[in-house]
Amino acid sequence: MDSKENYYLSEEDAEWVGLKKSEYLSRLIGLLGPTDIGFEEYHKFDDLIHGTIHTPDRTFLYKEDGYDMRTYLKTYLQGQTFHQIVMGAILPGPENKSEIFVPVLVFVTRSEEVVKAFATGESKNPPVLN
Repeated sequence: MDSKENYYLSEEDAEWVGLKKSEYLSRLIGLLGPTDIGFEEYHKFDDLIHGTIHTPDRTFLYKEDGYDMRTYLKTYLQGQTFHQIVMGAILPGPENKSEIFVPVLVFVTRSEEVVKAFATGESKNPPVLN
């Protein structure tokens, strides 16, 4: 995936990403419990996004409204156990020579139920079985 060049979404793609973000946020709000990590704390985990995308524990692929989607999931233990999920669309880069990952929703949760609700699609790296 290309990460060095500037990339501008088409108006149609930008509108779709906005609608998808609203849909996913609504779903997330309905699933979060009172003891989970609140939205106001999500920014504290932004420094982990790179690691979640580049060294995920699990990656899921699926299609949504004709768009190729990818979800990255990584579990962290930093004083507490939590999961970071980065969901986004894969769009063709300039002149279709590369892929661009466009984040749609990034969040953290302590809840296995929330993880299960968003970790859907074809798993690209199934867990190692003992």
